[in-house]
Amino acid sequence: MSRWLALAPEAALVLTGLLIFAALLGEGPGRTRRARRAAFAGGALLLAACLATLGRNAEFFWATYRVDAFSQLVKTAVALGFLIAAFIVRDGAGQREDSRAEVFFFLLTSTGGLIALASAVELLSLYLALEIASFSLFVLVPLRDGFDLGREAAIKFLVVGLASSAVTLFGLSLVVGFTGTTRLDAIAAQLPALNAQPAAVFGFALFLAGLLFKLAIFPFHFWAPDVYQGASHGVAAFVATASKVGAIAVLARLLTAAELNGAHLVLALAVMAAVSMTLGNLVAIVQRDVKRMLAYSAVAQAGYVAVGLVAFTREGMTAAIFYALMYLLMNAAAFLVVARVGADGSNPTLDDLKGLHRRSPLLAATLLLALFALAGVPPTAGFTGKWFLFTAAMGQGWWLLVLLAALNSTVSVYYYLVAVKYAYLLPDERDRGPLPLTLGDRALCYALSGAVVVLGVFPTPLYDLAARAARMLP
Repeated sequence: MSRWLALAPEAALVLTGLLIFAALLGEGPGRTRRARRAAFAGGALLLAACLATLGRNAEFFWATYRVDAFSQLVKTAVALGFLIAAFIVRDGAGQREDSRAEVFFFLLTSTGGLIALASAVELLSLYLALEIASFSLFVLVPLRDGFDLGREAAIKFLVVGLASSAVTLFGLSLVVGFTGTTRLDAIAAQLPALNAQPAAVFGFALFLAGLLFKLAIFPFHFWAPDVYQGASHGVAAFVATASKVGAIAVLARLLTAAELNGAHLVLALAVMAAVSMTLGNLVAIVQRDVKRMLAYSAVAQAGYVAVGLVAFTREGMTAAIFYALMYLLMNAAAFLVVARVGADGSNPTLDDLKGLHRRSPLLAATLLLALFALAGVPPTAGFTGKWFLFTAAMGQGWWLLVLLAALNSTVSVYYYLVAVKYAYLLPDERDRGPLPLTLGDRALCYALSGAVVVLGVFPTPLYDLAARAARMLP
């Protein structure tokens, strides 16, 4: 019986789904409020269940579903991302009136897919979990209220997502055809013998393409700017945080299982990292919409993560996992500010940040810390995370890639500082009043800002958890 306690997060997920579904059965103006409360209560229960099972190890369903330190740490991050996204959604501002309550349910189903993704060690279950995590987001993006670009973004997201799914499935069929199995451990045992088979390497690369699409790394990044800009704030926050953690985690599991079957895939990933960093940062410079700027920033951040992945050591995987957790906190803080500045559901531009330090000193400080962390300015968590990534890559001789990453980090400081300049140095010509913040808003601002600073100065406890998780990889 104690073995089944390892599935406590999954049980909490089902219970949360039932609670939100029950809240949706009613009618009236309190429907969204009931769904939000159910999401908060269930999300807190899910997070507690994930934390309680961090030390458990078990296998289920004929060893196709594995619970270990790696999967549980990823589930904890995903649960935290869901809870923060549900908080950012709040009353559903920006969503269509008839779908404001349903946002919480669809966010939860996407969370369920990401949680299954963390424990899946068999290709078919991994593929199905990936699709479950994606389909709910395909539904949510077009439900933006009064924003025509939202529907356009949704169509692009759906078309590119379905194309990515088809490519992934084709790659899966090639891998299964060459290895005769869908189990990751069995595939890992056979892949070294398949180095001379270009079709096998090609098949595995196609399968990885679906996960690289979720990460929004070049050349799979085209959907990200439109979706970030077109989705409502809470949905965009979930895509930018929990979804990214799930993608990074499953990439780490797959790449270690395959040992990056040949130098060609290593080189391809390194090239994608270099182009993503450069393209993302250069295009972000000219953006005026804050969410679109954060989208191109995410493309660049995906490149930084790939720098750790190409190192292909325990240290590299540990650094990638650690940075994924830090990225969740940094991006969540940035999107919280975006949501509260655009509380009417509109997308804030740089001009909307003018005078933010007077309208809400706490939001301005939170934005400052979040952007400095994304830029990698010490002593924030972003600096520490990049230090681990770059150190791991240099240990394997990727000096030029690390040099390019360092130069790109310097370039990124420019557009992050532009946003800070608007928030702190430029006056608000419209003379708008102070921004109202709830007690929960203030608490989350303090919590995220504190975590970004504290984990930058004292990263060891969380880094040790990430290292323990990385040891669970093949």
